[in-house]
Amino acid sequence: MGGRYKIREIIVLHGKWARMLLCATLLLPSFLFADVIYLKNGQKIVAQVTKEDEKQVYYEADGGEFVLPKSLVDHIKKSSLPPTVPGQESVRPSRDVPLPITPPVEVNVEEGSAVIHDDAVDEAYLTRLTDDAVRNPTPENQHKLKQGFQAAAVFMTHKGDPEGAILKYREVLKYLPHDSGLTLALGYLLWKQEHYLEAVDLLSPEADRYPQSPNFRVLLGSSYYGMENLDQAITEWTKALAIQDNAQLREAVIRAQQERDVSSTYSELRSEHFLLRYDGQQNEKLSGEILNSLDGSYQDLVLDLDYSPSEAIVVLLYPNQAFRDITRTPTWVGALNDGKIRIPVSGVTQMNPDLARVLKHELTHSFVRQITLGHCPTWFNEGLAQLEEGSTTAAMGSQLARALASGKIPAYASLEGSFVSLPADQAILVYAKSLAALEYLRDTYGMGEVRRILRQMPSADFPTILQDELRMGYPAFEDEVATYVLKKYGS
Repeated sequence: MGGRYKIREIIVLHGKWARMLLCATLLLPSFLFADVIYLKNGQKIVAQVTKEDEKQVYYEADGGEFVLPKSLVDHIKKSSLPPTVPGQESVRPSRDVPLPITPPVEVNVEEGSAVIHDDAVDEAYLTRLTDDAVRNPTPENQHKLKQGFQAAAVFMTHKGDPEGAILKYREVLKYLPHDSGLTLALGYLLWKQEHYLEAVDLLSPEADRYPQSPNFRVLLGSSYYGMENLDQAITEWTKALAIQDNAQLREAVIRAQQERDVSSTYSELRSEHFLLRYDGQQNEKLSGEILNSLDGSYQDLVLDLDYSPSEAIVVLLYPNQAFRDITRTPTWVGALNDGKIRIPVSGVTQMNPDLARVLKHELTHSFVRQITLGHCPTWFNEGLAQLEEGSTTAAMGSQLARALASGKIPAYASLEGSFVSLPADQAILVYAKSLAALEYLRDTYGMGEVRRILRQMPSADFPTILQDELRMGYPAFEDEVATYVLKKYGS
């Protein structure tokens, strides 16, 4: 959910494409761990070292950017591998929620070589490690057990099976209860998969067991934040700050306090899949209509994408000014999905088709983030969200066809990252081109292929997926979509 995160700017084009709504959403990019930081306590951190000075080591790992005191480091082994996936850029972390000050330690690939064979976990080997540790619980056997299961969990996570990795961590913790490293790794993965209640149940006793470790308090607070329990999130983060100061954590506390101050009087509506909070002075009838619309869109997306998020999705309806104060977004941002769906609704008195499309668009991004673990090219994500909300390229088909024929729109390979630097006139065409790609995939291969592509994203870059699934590279895909559009709209 990658070291840093990319901001997506979503342009939802309604009706005749006459109105442009920009929404900011956050994605977790792919990340290639390149370096190994060897700590003096014998542990290793597999990450990308970005900078060193006399006192600190700066590095990127799966939770974001971190700083490690140089006094804890024995040595660093640099890799010659490229540090990031081509075409991706570094920006600020997603959700503005703090992660452990020191992230969970990942095992070295070499240490996991006995566990992974033929691109799969050797379950028989794990069983032998378990039997040895149970029959003869020496420190050596317990260390081998921990390393084996951790290697399996890391492998499964990188292969796009975080739920399987969660099961591995739970299994090994039966034999090594209260192991701080394994517990933190499991808590982090539960948070990342948005299993917030499970994370709270796991981390609450361990935070008391390890009172000098800020990491448990940080993750516990982040899990409470995901559940919209702002009071408890602030309490846990404040406890973590008392143990170790951290600028991102201080900022998170301030923002959570602002959110709490704004929403302390908000009312709540709940359904099986959503927790919706709204200003008590706003129209309760509208909030109920919004919840009903979300529930309907949820069922549509379950059918279309063959996936159901595991926990309730938080939706916050704000007065316009409160939305600006909380999100700190510019005036052109019309909604925000930062792990919670945030929408300004001042002046809206009843459900209407435009609002329904915005809701489904944002909800699509929530589904995509969970399905792909955040590893989705922006153009694909935006195209799918527009497709699901019911937009089509028909209204500006001729203009799109001319632009594609003249080569005036950037190639898909260059649109995997943020669209923020695009001029407004080009942005409209880029979003139309994104939608055209998803229309092409749906009409040519069916939604089943779209689902298969989504499920490949956690473990492979998009050019590899294109080759494996469609037997073509990016240039050929570019040509195929252009031909599709020109056939439909070209003169």
